[in-house]
Amino acid sequence: MNTRPPLRLARASVFAAVCVLLTSAGHATASGEPLGPGSVLAGFAGVLAFAFVLAGHERSLPVITGGLLGGQFMLHTLFTAAATGFGHHGNLQHLVAEPAGGGTGMAAAHLLAACGSGWWLRRGERGAWRLARQAARTLLRPLLLVLSPPVEAVPAAAVPPDVAVPRSVAVLRHVLVLRGPPKGFQALGSG
Repeated sequence: MNTRPPLRLARASVFAAVCVLLTSAGHATASGEPLGPGSVLAGFAGVLAFAFVLAGHERSLPVITGGLLGGQFMLHTLFTAAATGFGHHGNLQHLVAEPAGGGTGMAAAHLLAACGSGWWLRRGERGAWRLARQAARTLLRPLLLVLSPPVEAVPAAAVPPDVAVPRSVAVLRHVLVLRGPPKGFQALGSG
């Protein structure tokens, strides 16, 4: 089921907001310096465009978490380059020596943030798609009943008039028995 552009944009916006907020908060905390609004807006626009392309279908937890990890890596690179380019960190050697420049702790923080927020976003994704499917079934079922062609009735099998039907069978002639053992089954026989 493809989503309409407004729903697609809303889902992509939530993904982009979570990704940018996590990365910018982590980057600002680790570096101790605020980020420029231009780099945050550029990062949001880039992640939003990427997420909009992928928001056409329901996505799994690995895809969402992978997207968050990739987005955080790209945003971390963008924020670091923006800070270096504007003279916040001086030169590149100084940037690499700081904790905000990378390292095992930074990678672990990004991985933990991506896994936690990926799980949270997947739950929202599953709930949104469940509601969309239920709404489609609820709204389309009456419409399909109205628009579907009428079903022709199947004529009942008639007993020829010249055949004598015992009274006990005549009452049950329209009953179809599908359960029970086949005729001649010895285990349930009377003797």
